[in-house]
Amino acid sequence: MGLPIYRKSNHGVYVSVGSERSFMGAALSSANGLFVIDYDPQTIRFANINRALLAASTDRADYLNLRLSASPELWRQRSEGLAAEDKETLSNPDSWTFWDKKVRKNQAAWDNAFGHFHTAPKSPSDPFFASNYLFDDRLYSHLSQLAKRSRIWGLQLDLRHENEVRSFCEELKSKGLTLGVIDTSDVPNASGTGARVAAQYVKLMSQYAPDSAIFLNTAPTGGQGVHWSYFGFSNGKIRARDLTTIQRWYEIEMKKISSTNQLHSLLDDPDAIRH
Repeated sequence: MGLPIYRKSNHGVYVSVGSERSFMGAALSSANGLFVIDYDPQTIRFANINRALLAASTDRADYLNLRLSASPELWRQRSEGLAAEDKETLSNPDSWTFWDKKVRKNQAAWDNAFGHFHTAPKSPSDPFFASNYLFDDRLYSHLSQLAKRSRIWGLQLDLRHENEVRSFCEELKSKGLTLGVIDTSDVPNASGTGARVAAQYVKLMSQYAPDSAIFLNTAPTGGQGVHWSYFGFSNGKIRARDLTTIQRWYEIEMKKISSTNQLHSLLDDPDAIRH
């Protein structure tokens, strides 16, 4: 459901929480860089290892082998010639052990969708149809090129902490990165304070983003976390708004999505931004 929004990206850097969500979004939006941010250190570790595997791979079939079945010895061999950080990551036996347990054997409570992700989608009703870079040469190639050009970064960050968000924005500025999509998944749905927290980090990040940047989120359709709808606001609509207004926009969209079983893909929804 997010494809109509991804297609409206300015193709700048894709900033995202989550593991595979980050990589899929960067591929689908043709981003010129990927910055994975998350409060969970395991998610950042996943991102760093996956970047190294993408950088080491020669094609999609080779990447699948490295990802799903290659030995730690082959990882070590293929680490030769990589950039320093990726070389250290891929040659470290602890990286292989983590990957084997948390990704291959799907023992990670923090991301239990790897079983579906490692299965090739055949029809539009299958999970990750038309968005899984493991089984799509074009999507894989885009991510592989980003990894080989050192255009994928990982940073442990808690969006609830203003000082961490501000420091991250300064890092983006120092790197000269143009923000394309800022994808914070279902953070605004957090009980009680989610929409307020979202308004705070969105308002702060908006100062560092062009008008074309998109703040993207998901919410459970029908109020149940089985099917997810996407909604977002362009920075041109966000920039001049105060925190109360932004929070209200998020609350309107989440209520709209939860009140129906219809899947939505909403960008600058008039039902929200006119309030």
